[in-house]
Amino acid sequence: MTEVWIEVDQIFEVSLGELAECGGAPDYQPPQLVAWNLPEQGKIALRSHGLPPTRGDELLGIVGGLQESEDPEQGPDGRQIYLLGSYGTSGLAAVEGSGEVLAIPSSPQVHPDLAHLHPSGILPTPVNSTIVGLVECAWRWHSILPLLALEQERAGEAEIVAWKEGRIGEEIPDPYAGYQELCAYVLRRFQEIDPAIRNGSGFWFDVIIDVS
Repeated sequence: MTEVWIEVDQIFEVSLGELAECGGAPDYQPPQLVAWNLPEQGKIALRSHGLPPTRGDELLGIVGGLQESEDPEQGPDGRQIYLLGSYGTSGLAAVEGSGEVLAIPSSPQVHPDLAHLHPSGILPTPVNSTIVGLVECAWRWHSILPLLALEQERAGEAEIVAWKEGRIGEEIPDPYAGYQELCAYVLRRFQEIDPAIRNGSGFWFDVIIDVS
């Protein structure tokens, strides 16, 4: 675990430009950005670094994919948004004017058994308070994700060994304790990038703590 912690720290210390270059950021100047009503710093971040490309492994990461239109679309909650990319089946979009980044569900429909929890349907989830925050978090996560996935796999293997040896229930260290501590540390570092990221719930909490 010590080596992994060092690698994670190195990912947070390296410049965003170096990370994006290693991750394959496209070298382009999307013309539609000029017309979008978004904070200038956010547009500069998208022009300079973009968002990560499609991963070459089976892990779920943020993938860039700017909408081609110069005009905003209407989000499920009525706000005007610009599509920036995706995470799984959810779109990632910036709110016109403010630049707040939201995760847009592929469908607002809710299973009937869960309708009481979502009376207005599944609404967008806050991701980052700024586009700048999204770009930095996305690229650092792009590099950190494989490290956490490997540690999660190792913890699972250690648990299986403990079961086979009949040690489950004894006073032995939790095989997942080190992995969970590392995930919590990554979340804290993301909160330093964007203080709007919360503990206990929210997009980045779910992504980091429940990495698989």
